[in-house]
Amino acid sequence: MERETIFKVCMKLLTLILGIACITIGTIYLDSCTKQYMIPIFLIVSGSTTIFFLMISLIPCPPNDESNNSNLLKIGRVCDRLELLFSTIWFIAGNVWIYSIYKPEYIDQSSPDYCNKTLYLFAFWSTTVIYILFALMLFLGFCACVLGGTAWIRRSDG
Repeated sequence: MERETIFKVCMKLLTLILGIACITIGTIYLDSCTKQYMIPIFLIVSGSTTIFFLMISLIPCPPNDESNNSNLLKIGRVCDRLELLFSTIWFIAGNVWIYSIYKPEYIDQSSPDYCNKTLYLFAFWSTTVIYILFALMLFLGFCACVLGGTAWIRRSDG
């Protein structure tokens, strides 16, 4: 197997594990956050849609040539855009629900500010890690552009 294939398989497995973890934590602690009841729902929906879209991505697509049905390709593009739109809106909503209650009450379950510590910290850190990974990808992309750009300039000068 080539490196790219191994990387893709590992990323899909990590995505699957994260989706299962989100569903599990959200379900176990469904009624455990008085301060913001949407956090476990956010995790369940996020995990479910992540696994759903992951499964859809495993469906083999026909090559993009004139012999294929163009309507099928258009439907696929529309679905991709709807997935991106939904995921973006849901992620932003989750950010509002999670970060707006920082730091909830972890001990007194009768408090209106209570949120289960495991639930909250899982939601908080899984969301924060997404930002960290996004920043890392932007940084690496920037470095690739700069290094690739300078290599291109050196080749075109010589």
